[in-house]
Amino acid sequence: MTHLRLQRTRARDAIWLIEHGATLHDGREGSAMRDATARWLSEQKEVVSEVDRLIALYDGINGLAADSA
Repeated sequence: MTHLRLQRTRARDAIWLIEHGATLHDGREGSAMRDATARWLSEQKEVVSEVDRLIALYDGINGLAADSA
């Protein structure tokens, strides 16, 4: 679980940076070739969404296990 929360935190940090002006670029041999900021933002938002879903699933399973004990 901790690794999921850390991944979500890193994704949220990346989202914050992008929303506050950071840009990311695809490149080769140290040279920027094209702006990849929109793709990165989309991917990081998906990470947050998926981790939230997985944590809710995990918490639901643990809640069911605690209720049946």
